[in-house]
Amino acid sequence: MQYFVGSGLHQYQRWVKNHQPKLGALVEELPLDSDRARGERIRLFWIGPKRTEKVLLYLPGGAYMFQVTEMMLKFWRYAQVEWERQGLAIGIVVLSYSVGSDPNAAFPIQLFQATQALKYLISIGCNPSNIQIAGDSAGGNLITQLLSHMVHPFPLPSLVPPLNLPPGSRLRGAIMISPWVSLSNPEQWGPTFRINHYDVTNIRGLGEEYVDTIFIDFPDKHSQIIPYAESVSAPDDWFSDLQNTVVDRILVTAGKEERLLDQIQVFFKRKIKPYHSDAVLLVQDGGIHDDMIMDFAVANTPLGNELTPVVLEWIAKGFRMCRYQQ
Repeated sequence: MQYFVGSGLHQYQRWVKNHQPKLGALVEELPLDSDRARGERIRLFWIGPKRTEKVLLYLPGGAYMFQVTEMMLKFWRYAQVEWERQGLAIGIVVLSYSVGSDPNAAFPIQLFQATQALKYLISIGCNPSNIQIAGDSAGGNLITQLLSHMVHPFPLPSLVPPLNLPPGSRLRGAIMISPWVSLSNPEQWGPTFRINHYDVTNIRGLGEEYVDTIFIDFPDKHSQIIPYAESVSAPDDWFSDLQNTVVDRILVTAGKEERLLDQIQVFFKRKIKPYHSDAVLLVQDGGIHDDMIMDFAVANTPLGNELTPVVLEWIAKGFRMCRYQQ
């Protein structure tokens, strides 16, 4: 499947040819610390022009087996154009992180790469207060890893160095679309994993054998790293400092017909909502996993999806706040 889908770079280059041929491909390769160089080089893909005043950093889904796909790029370009019509010039940059069953793509390499991407944006002048991060499915899982790392630095700094925002600053927002928050035992959080058979996610595809490939460097699922990789299993107060030190606003979405619904609801109600006053969970009636993005597998606009404009407005509102808080 990886061979036929192709790399994220291949998907991005094909999308550029069809959707932004005049602008061309804007690909940045981040330098790697040789002591921590694992997996492939970290690449960032810009959707539309490179803008650094207001930035959305997107961490794509794909079960840690696939990189960014054309439908994801189409979705975010649609969003970008909608925001431009409202007078909001937003830069959207996609992290292409390591995927696959290769040991070099195992946890926590993706957390290391996401940390480096955020550090890079700050280093080129992006104010954290003008940055929002978004991710779907495995990308949503990676956001929880990143947020965990920012409140509790990863216990093995040789693998993932600390990430400290400038004093007094926080990220503007974090958006998790159908986040995959229970990797090891999704059925323990409720019945939707089995009964929502209309969903696009595959029961056998998310089984223990597959998850073991992600944790190949931690075969015993070491207790120290569980909260980072599987946020729904973290202590309930794991994110208690999130609002004070890391991020202003949080949005989590799910579909009522998706298999991951129960675990997402448990994650939000136990780990996020009690400790963050500006956190919202939106559950789409009739929605499946990644429903908003799935529309763009067959179209260039939302197919009557009521959740899409709500999410886009939530993100736009966060960026509008930047005008008054700089």
